[in-house]
Amino acid sequence: MAIFLLFLSAATVRAAGQAVVSKKEIAGVDPVVRALCGKQVALLGEPPVHGFGKTLEFKVQLVRRLVDDCHYDALFMESGTYDYIEIENALKAGGNVTDGMISAAIGGLWANDEVQLLVPFLRAKVNSRSLTLGGLDDQIGAGTYASRGMASDLVKYLHGGERSRCLGILQRRLSWQYTPEAPYSPSDKEQVLGCLNEIEGGLSQPGEKKNTGAGGDKMMVDSLRRNLARDFTEDDFTKNGEELKWINDRERSMYLNFEWLFSQLPPHSKVIVWAATVHVAKDLTGINGFRGRVPLGSYIKRDFKRRTFSLGFSAYSGEYAFVHQPVRALSAAPASSLEGQAFAYAKSDSVYLSRKQLGRYGSVAARPLGTSLEPAHWDKVLDGMVIFRKEHAPSWIRR
Repeated sequence: MAIFLLFLSAATVRAAGQAVVSKKEIAGVDPVVRALCGKQVALLGEPPVHGFGKTLEFKVQLVRRLVDDCHYDALFMESGTYDYIEIENALKAGGNVTDGMISAAIGGLWANDEVQLLVPFLRAKVNSRSLTLGGLDDQIGAGTYASRGMASDLVKYLHGGERSRCLGILQRRLSWQYTPEAPYSPSDKEQVLGCLNEIEGGLSQPGEKKNTGAGGDKMMVDSLRRNLARDFTEDDFTKNGEELKWINDRERSMYLNFEWLFSQLPPHSKVIVWAATVHVAKDLTGINGFRGRVPLGSYIKRDFKRRTFSLGFSAYSGEYAFVHQPVRALSAAPASSLEGQAFAYAKSDSVYLSRKQLGRYGSVAARPLGTSLEPAHWDKVLDGMVIFRKEHAPSWIRR
C-alpha cells in the first residue's frame, strides 16, 4: 500500500522541542490576511506534490497571522484524523501536548524545516486552549498514535477473548505487519471490519455514553471503516471510473471528518483548512485531468457559501521536491500563461490575485493544481491565488 507508506511520521525525523518559531516576515501576506480575516473557513491550498518551500513558508506565516490577528481558533490539516483526536483526549484529561505529538500528527508530507517552524506556535496555542487542531484524512500514518496505540484504545470496548483477538487483527493492519509471503488480503480486510463492527456495538452500550472519549472513538471507527472501504479498489483502476470513484470517496470522507470536527467546536468558530489545492478548490469541473472530481472544498462552499475562501498558490519558475526526492526544476511559465502575465510588469517577488482579478483573465493556462499548465477560468476554481516569481524546494528533515 504505497499511500500508507507516504505518511511517515515527522516525529521519527526530528526530536520534540528542537524547532524554533521563525520571526521572518514573508512579503505579500498582508493583502491575503485582509481577504481572509472576515471569513469563517479559510481553505489554504498548495500544489499536490507538497514540495514547494516558498508556498509553505507563506502558509506558515499566514496561519500565524490568521490566528493572532483574525481570531481563527481551529486548524484542520490534510493528515490522519486519529492523532488529533488523541491530542484532544490528552487535553480533556488535563494534560499538555508536546512538539513531538503535533509533528507526528502533521505527518511526513510536511516533515520539513519550513512547516516544523510552525509547531511550537501551535503547541503554545493548543496548550493555552485557544486553538483546536484536527485531521481531515482517514489514512494511517506510520509511526503515529494511529499505527501504534489506537488499536489498544479501541478494543477496550470488547471483553474476554474478543478483545485480545481483535487487538491482534487491528494491530496487524494499522502498523502494516504484512510481508510478501503473507500479504494483506480481502479476508484480512473482512476481519478488521468485523472487529470494528464489534467495537461499534460496544460503543453503543448505555454505560459508554458517560465516557468522554467515546465520541472521538466512534469517529475513529467510522473514519477507519471508510478507509478500509477503498482497500483493493486500486486493483480496478483500469476499469472505467474506478479511480475517480476512489478519489471522490476519499474527498467525501475528508468532508465527513470536517463536518464532525466542526460540530465539536464552540459556536461561531473560525477554521483554517490546510490541504492540497485539489482538495480545497471550489469546483474542478472541466479542467483536464480533474473532470468529475468533487473536492472537499465544494462541500464546504455549499455549506458556508460566502463565509469561505479558497486560496491557491503557483509559481512563475523555480524548483520543487517531493518528500526526500531529488530537486526538480520548474520551467519558466510561458508569457501567455497566468503566471507569465502576472509577472510581465510586476517587480515584486510575489503577486496576489483576487477572485475578481482572476476573472479578468478569462480562460487561461496556469499551474496551481500541479506542475503542468492547464487552462481554466480560475475564478471559478479559487477565490484568490498567490503567485511567486521563483519557488524553491523545501528543506526535508532526514532521519
